[in-house]
Amino acid sequence: MIFIPITVAVLANVFYHVASKSISPEQNAFMGLVVNYATALLASAILFFITPHEKFLVEAAKTNWACILMGISITGVEAAFIMIYRSGGELSTASLIVNILIAIAMLAVGGFFYHEQISLQKIFGVVLCIAGVVILSLK
Repeated sequence: MIFIPITVAVLANVFYHVASKSISPEQNAFMGLVVNYATALLASAILFFITPHEKFLVEAAKTNWACILMGISITGVEAAFIMIYRSGGELSTASLIVNILIAIAMLAVGGFFYHEQISLQKIFGVVLCIAGVVILSLK
């Protein structure tokens, strides 16, 4: 069953990056984000109401700090990618480099905050990732 959400995540990310690179450079990036979030709000509301749930206020009361942090984080991610693409970042490598660096950071976060095992195999993977970022960054 994990195949379906992974496929959706990949397709959504491809569309996300194509859209980020295609936002008009004449438009203020944050107005673009206002439109993005209005669309996301509508899509999320529709999906909320067509999926199993408790009453609206019961579900809203379950909200914690993580939802707020995620909203702020998403704003940062989207603004950063718009800036990356507007400053000449390539669609073919910008996301790859950022995601490799995120994976390295998440290895440290997982080990430090969640006490996940950091094996030699993972460390070797980090070394390969860093080498990949260096290779991709060469012109």
